[in-house]
Amino acid sequence: MKPHMNPDHPHPAYHCGRAIALFARLQRAALGDVGAGVVQRYYTAASQTPGLILGRLAANAKNHLGKLDGGLAWWYENQLAGIMSSIGDFVPRTLTLEEQSLFALGYYQQLAALNAGKQVTSEPESTPSN
Repeated sequence: MKPHMNPDHPHPAYHCGRAIALFARLQRAALGDVGAGVVQRYYTAASQTPGLILGRLAANAKNHLGKLDGGLAWWYENQLAGIMSSIGDFVPRTLTLEEQSLFALGYYQQLAALNAGKQVTSEPESTPSN
C-alpha cells in the first residue's frame, strides 16, 4: 500500500484525523503498548467532536514528549505543529457524516505514511527514556 497523505488538504477534519494518528504513534513511542491507547479511547469521540477531544490529547502529548529522547521528541513536536497549523484557526466543534469520512481518510493516510516512513523527514530511531 502506498500512502497518499495530503499535508495541503483544505479541510480541517482531514487534519484532525491525521492528528489522532500522530498522537497514537507518539503515545506508543513514549509508553510502549498500553492496551487501550489513544485510538481505542478517543477515535470515535474525536471523529464526531474534535473540538472537545484534541485539546485533551495535545495536553497528554506534552507528557509523552517529556519521556522521549531529544531528537525523537523534537521530531514528534514538529510533526504535531505542522498538523495543527493545517487545521487552521479553529478546531471544528462537531463533524458531519461527510466530514467524519474526511477525518477517517486523514487518519488512515497519516498512519500509512508513518508506517511507510514517507514523511518529509524520517522518524529518528530512539528508545523511550524512563
